[in-house]
Amino acid sequence: MTERAKVATALLGRNKLDVAMELTRLYYGERLVGDIKEIQDVFTKFYAVVDLVGRLDADDLAQLVPKDLAKLWQIRR
Repeated sequence: MTERAKVATALLGRNKLDVAMELTRLYYGERLVGDIKEIQDVFTKFYAVVDLVGRLDADDLAQLVPKDLAKLWQIRR
């Protein structure tokens, strides 16, 4: 199975809103919840990231990974 097919299979049933909500929950799982404006700002930033990442292909995403992490991933493969 190709990398693209693996990712597509893993994301079935999840849309940008679901992913942004989950990221916001994870973010505030480690921090004290702020006021509603702060929560809205954090959610908006996560939604924008999810939207951008959804438009990139695998090669573009690979370029965003720091070189040190990419080396570790190649070692473990």
